[in-house]
Amino acid sequence: MARPVRMSLGWSVALGAVGALAVLAVLPPVLGGEPGALVRGAFSTVCHQLPDRTPHLHGAPIALCHRCSGILAGLLAGVTLAPLAGSDMLGRIARSGQVGWLVLAGVPTALDWGLGALGLWTNTPASRMLTGVLFGIVAGGVLAANLLTSRPSRTLSPSPAS
Repeated sequence: MARPVRMSLGWSVALGAVGALAVLAVLPPVLGGEPGALVRGAFSTVCHQLPDRTPHLHGAPIALCHRCSGILAGLLAGVTLAPLAGSDMLGRIARSGQVGWLVLAGVPTALDWGLGALGLWTNTPASRMLTGVLFGIVAGGVLAANLLTSRPSRTLSPSPAS
């Protein structure tokens, strides 16, 4: 049986931040007008928000395209579910080649985009969302593994007076 994971402040903050971003991303159609445009504008720094590649709620676009929405949903799932893996597994993830896992998780996204750009494959909202979710889950797991297994560094105390 997996050893339970002790939740850390860093993990709690990351979970809250990712959750807040997910809520913000779907708010523009609810907010409408100027407030909705402000939220979309904030997310435009990380996402192209092309209308035909962006999910719509009640006829209005949310703040992220299908792929970015998938990445954010996967990130939230990965951070949320990582503690279920147990401290041993999370420790192995934190000590492993994390960049390699992230690159590997990005391969389906790169293929979906690249083959589409070359006209060899027609990517769809579903393929964009699913490849984004896959990458996001891995990224969320790696983030959580690092936050849940990190040990606070010792504070340096002044050396005793001689």
